[in-house]
Amino acid sequence: MSKQIKRKYKTVRREFNKDLYVRASQNKALAVMIIKTYTASQHRRHIMKIWELLGFHHKEAYKDYCDKLMGRHLCGRDELMNSLHFAERDLYDKYIRRIPERYAMGEALGVAYRVLKGA
Repeated sequence: MSKQIKRKYKTVRREFNKDLYVRASQNKALAVMIIKTYTASQHRRHIMKIWELLGFHHKEAYKDYCDKLMGRHLCGRDELMNSLHFAERDLYDKYIRRIPERYAMGEALGVAYRVLKGA
């Protein structure tokens, strides 16, 4: 992302960081939820890369995978804002359209590690 876009969200990110830090330091389970959400998103990303690898380079393995295992994987959403929707509804309502998911996840992960390290 360009520097202009990063600068555009700077004040919102700082505000989000402060609000989330206060909530996470009061409730350590929120910090753990953030780390688990990040881990789930990275797992999904890894699985998608495997599907891409199979589809482009190993046609027989991809066909076998689709015939035998397709439809037998977990599906759902692994975004931070979806998790905040159920855990901290007021934070979700305040920041849902104000900060991109990518920046929100980075800020939240930093807050979670900071809170749990101090615990």
